[in-house]
Amino acid sequence: MVTIAHSPPWWKWVVMMASFFALLVGGTVSYCAGVVHVALLDYYQEDRTVTAWLGSLFASMFALTGPVASLIINMFSCRTCVIFGGVLELVGFASSVFFTDMRWLFLTYAILVGLGEGLVYTGSIVLLGFYFKDQVSLVTGVGMAGVGMGTFFLPPLTQYLLDNYGLKGCFLFLGAIAFHAVVFGALMRPSEIETELAVSAKSGKSVCQQILTSLCGRCDRVGEMFHPAFLLLLLSTFSFSVGNFTSYLFLPDIFIKQGSSPQEASFLFSMVGVGGALARPLGGFAANDPNIGPSVLFSGTYGVIATIDFFIWPMTKTMVGKVAYAFMFGLYASVGWVLINPLTLHIVGMRNLASGYGIAMLASGLGIMIGPPLASIIAETYGKYQEAFYFAGSTFFVSSACGLMIMLLKKTQSDVPEESDVPELQSLTDRKDHHFDEVTVVIKCPSTDRFPSPSAPSGTEDGMSTA
Repeated sequence: MVTIAHSPPWWKWVVMMASFFALLVGGTVSYCAGVVHVALLDYYQEDRTVTAWLGSLFASMFALTGPVASLIINMFSCRTCVIFGGVLELVGFASSVFFTDMRWLFLTYAILVGLGEGLVYTGSIVLLGFYFKDQVSLVTGVGMAGVGMGTFFLPPLTQYLLDNYGLKGCFLFLGAIAFHAVVFGALMRPSEIETELAVSAKSGKSVCQQILTSLCGRCDRVGEMFHPAFLLLLLSTFSFSVGNFTSYLFLPDIFIKQGSSPQEASFLFSMVGVGGALARPLGGFAANDPNIGPSVLFSGTYGVIATIDFFIWPMTKTMVGKVAYAFMFGLYASVGWVLINPLTLHIVGMRNLASGYGIAMLASGLGIMIGPPLASIIAETYGKYQEAFYFAGSTFFVSSACGLMIMLLKKTQSDVPEESDVPELQSLTDRKDHHFDEVTVVIKCPSTDRFPSPSAPSGTEDGMSTA
């Protein structure tokens, strides 16, 4: 039996704002990869494909580290995950200043900074699912609007820093900005279910058992991680990540090749952030509507962006067309990031949310890492940049098709799981040991029955049950 402090009900709104700002300063640094990619080519004069691998690894690490973030969340808390991530981002950017050989940047810039961003990103998103179970789509959209705002401000800010302070000075400034995620992470008090998961993880399990639980979920519900809908979610997440970051990495360069200056290209890229900032809260609001749902929205938006990608070359011949393409790309390509959290929650349940989301982010990271180098090879083979965007559009079509199949495989018509998805927390209410200032968490053996008795008492406000 463990006694923990109980957060006041209004603290969930502090958590939502803390998540927004943590994502704004520490969860968006990979979106400057396209601007930094051009600077890296000029500074190091390395092969274009090698530089593309560096950029793709940097951009993919925030997602590849999803299982690592799941392990930290399950063993400690989302707050620990976010704070540790902000520290790693500062260390990674600062250490990148000392190396003149670009190969060292694979360790400092790509791995350390990317790992830190992944911890901030995953910790901030998963915590919203713990606090706002019944409004997870809407609140995730609001929180991830911070990513859209960061995408809007960061590319032109990065270009300004590169022009005035050079690549090394830019790295130092970006590290200082990302380090502010530590401040907002400190405000993310652990939710009740986080505390129970942490106590359970530390109750006699070996390190190997804890890692397997974090990666695969609890042993009595591992089948949920292999549900066809979840496997389709992994495939769709992989596919849209291939197309998404192929476009993100090469978009500034294609603007320059179409006659824009580097400053104009960074401004145009910031229009992607404007579209993303609007799309995330609007997408969360739409997905929260039971008449729409996240799977329908997921499929529809990626069908639209797939179509747009096949018209990039004629669209980007004029300034108006470039602005239109950048805004529409940000508007439609950003919605999927909001929908991964509610779709994962719906398929695997709250107890497996951290593990499921981590695996989904791993699939995304693999797509991000593979996509840009493969697109670079395609572009060099055909000698045309638009071929890379045709490739990206094809992967968006695959993701759209997977979204349709997820909709057909949905187990219920609700886009958020019922109370029965959390039988352990449901059973804890039988003890009725409620307190005003503290809550007693009782660790019980998990039930193998997925659906509790109809007479079981319901949870407390926002789907969080206490004992």
